Parts: sequence; structure tokens; C-alpha cells
Amino acid sequence: MITEAKQKQGGRGPGDRPHVLLRWRALSFPADWDAVFRAPAPVAGGLSVEVGFGDGRFTVARALAEPDMRFIGLEVSSGSLQRALKRIERSGARNVRLAKAGAQVALEQLFAPASLDAIVVNFPCPWPKERHAKHRLLSRRFLSLAGSRLKPGGEVRLATDHPEYLGYALEEAAATGLYAVLRPEAPPGVFETKYALKWRDQGKPLHYVVFRRNASEAPEHPHLERPDPMPHALLRGELPLDPPFAKVVLPYAEGHVILHEALRSLGGEDGRGRVLVRATVEEETLRQQLMVVAQERGAGEVIVRLETFGDPLVTPTARGCVHAVTEWLLAAGDLSVKARNY
Repeated sequence: MITEAKQKQGGRGPGDRPHVLLRWRALSFPADWDAVFRAPAPVAGGLSVEVGFGDGRFTVARALAEPDMRFIGLEVSSGSLQRALKRIERSGARNVRLAKAGAQVALEQLFAPASLDAIVVNFPCPWPKERHAKHRLLSRRFLSLAGSRLKPGGEVRLATDHPEYLGYALEEAAATGLYAVLRPEAPPGVFETKYALKWRDQGKPLHYVVFRRNASEAPEHPHLERPDPMPHALLRGELPLDPPFAKVVLPYAEGHVILHEALRSLGGEDGRGRVLVRATVEEETLRQQLMVVAQERGAGEVIVRLETFGDPLVTPTARGCVHAVTEWLLAAGDLSVKARNY
């Protein structure tokens, strides 16, 4: 058998492969990492997060060197994800999982307080222009959140070629009061990543610093609660056939809701009216493309609900999508509110 031959040679059959790329929005908040790392064989060591893992070479090297440690990589680049997935597959590492997610939202939602051993940040974008400094990862806000998720003695490990960014990170970390600063020699592989080799070839100095969690109490950073049911509104009446629509930008909670377009559905086996509204939710650390559905339910009732397609994160501002569509329909047709559940 091919599968048996592969296993005898140290390979893996198709049913023996872990699900490396996570559907992280569908996980519990915080995630049950023991369950995530249970297949194909349990890995129950500590947890380390790498933010922006590039092509995954450093992640894989660490995973092979520390097989009892669990590594979670966070990345927003689809290309980097594909390259890292191929590298993990070739390596045979079973203690790595990847998520296509921004660092702030993933760290806040997926990890319990005092659960992480390390957060690794190798060569983050320095955002050198002053007007772009707000986009830098190692801000006071992020380091406060990181401090809440690290175990006592846990570490944020930074490698950078940019002295101004290093100075910024040192200032922001000091402002939190949560860290001691160490300047150890960089571990093997830190300066062998794609960007490290590029900067070294250009003669740039490379810096390595460790922010070690002290005994100070960290601020609380609560997780989102899963809504049951999903946010919705109930309206009395019938959907208007052709309601006028114009783009809407609505401040809601701590962000903005943007309604881009409304489309009447052409399908539906039940024959009832249905309108789909495409929306964007913009918050400080999260941007989501969402869909809101307004659908007739019979007996003169319309439900306006956030669509579950895409596993949306139901933040306070995401709830505002339901509010915005509800208000648009109330203004456009002969409808009244029966209940608001958002």
C-alpha cells in the first residue's frame, strides 16, 4: 500500500495530516488549543505565537527543534500563507498551525489570559513616515494586550533592522510598565529569515530585543461573546419592491458601518422577498466585509439579520450593520419595528 510505504519511510498518509490552516473565526473565544493540537497526535507543550511569519522558514525551524512546543503563526498575506503551508508540508512538522488573521484581533480573541510563552515579531513593517506611525504593531495598545496574554516570565521577542522602530518599541513597552527589557544574543535562525538576509546583504545593522513579562498586573482585554441568536431586527410589513438606495456611512460603537449596495435576490425556493446588502465594518483593529439579509417571513413580518456566511466576528460595530439596514428600510417603505435584537 502506498500509505503504508510512506509511513514506513517516515512519511504521512492523507488521513494523518493535521489541519494546519485554521478556520479561526469558527473557533471558540478563547480557542481550545489542546483540541486544535490533538490530531493527528497530541501536542501538549507551551504556546508560542509568531506574527508575520513570511515564508515560514523560521517557524518551521523552531517547530522541528522543539517538537513538544506548539506554534501558531499569524499572517495577513495570502502569498506568504501559501509558501509557509508548502514548507510545513515538506518538513513534516506537526506542531504548527497557521491563521490568516491580524495580530491584534487574533491575540485578543484566540488566547486566554496568561496562556502564552512567547510572541515573536521578526522584522515588522517599520512604517517610517510620521503620519503612518499609528500602524506600527508594537504600540502601547498591542503591548498591553500582549502582556495580558503572556504567562509570567513570557516574552515578546523583536528582531528589526530599523533603529527608529526599535526606539519606538522600547518607549511603548516602558509606558505599559509590564516588561523588563533584555538584550540577549539572537537565537539561531532569527537573522536567517528572508528579510534578515536581505538587510544583512545591504549592510544594515540588525537588532534583537526581548520584552519579558514582569509581575505587574495587566489590564483586562475581554473576549467577544458568541451571540445566540445572531443580531437581527423584526419588522412589521412587506419589503418594498424597489427601495431607493444611496451609500451610507454610519458611526456606530467605536467604528463605522458602510453600506455599499443593496441587491434584490433572484432565487429562493420559498418565493419570498429577499434583499441582500453588502457592508463594510471598520474598527481600530479590524476591518470586515459583511452581508446583511432582509427577508420576508410571512404573516407580514420581515427579519433583518447579519448573514453567517464568512464567519463574521460579531463586534459592537458589526451589530451596527443590522441597525443601518433596519433604518434604511424603515425610511424606504411602509414598515414598523416589532423588535430589535442587536
